[in-house]
Amino acid sequence: MASSIPQFQTLITVEEFRKLVNEHFEKQISEGQLYDARDIERFNTVDLYTLMFIQHGQFGTSFNQERALHVFNAAMSWRKRHNVYDISTDEFPAEYIDRQVVYFKNNDKYHHRLLHIIISKFNKGRENKDTVKRFLTYNFEQQVREYPGEKIVILFDMSGTGIGNLDYDLVKFLIASMQLLYPGLVAYILLFNMPFLLSAAWKLIRTWLASEAGQFVKYANNKSIGDFIPPDQLPVKMGGTADDDN
Repeated sequence: MASSIPQFQTLITVEEFRKLVNEHFEKQISEGQLYDARDIERFNTVDLYTLMFIQHGQFGTSFNQERALHVFNAAMSWRKRHNVYDISTDEFPAEYIDRQVVYFKNNDKYHHRLLHIIISKFNKGRENKDTVKRFLTYNFEQQVREYPGEKIVILFDMSGTGIGNLDYDLVKFLIASMQLLYPGLVAYILLFNMPFLLSAAWKLIRTWLASEAGQFVKYANNKSIGDFIPPDQLPVKMGGTADDDN
């Protein structure tokens, strides 16, 4: 049920966490080789962005400093290696927009933006995985820039999906994005109309999640989707009343 959506805790102030990070990674930050200086500037100036790191993966009653520093280092070094700060739509063929495989539209009942991923439109083995990952990154990055601190729901529409559509490598990237690369971004993942044929596959995928992360994966069908998303925010093809056009 939607009432079991994970809650996020703030166990340290923005100022305290910035001080901790800047002191712990002083050498790496000053050398400028491991992290992008623009990412560090955003971390040090945009409070809501810093808060995403503070809240990420904090499920106890005291702040897990080791985990927070690990996530910061993993996310920031990955961003530098992949030049994430400069990502733009100019990198992608027009079909990545026109196919409407990955796109933001509407909100869940808690006002989280919905990132729709239409699994049936993926062709495993024929997609350029690096380009698909980059396009997913672009969508995550636009969210963080335009709405820092606001979480999203990744809505996997699995209607009509078969084994030929499910790419484990891309799923692993999405899990890494949720757990390390984009800390504090994902409120939860919602699997809609998952075919019975893929149940075993998703049992395997759940083993790749951190122990606490299982609570972030929710399941829904046409009858229960309303527990998460109001009808006026759902397209007609999913049982709602919203315009189906993206």
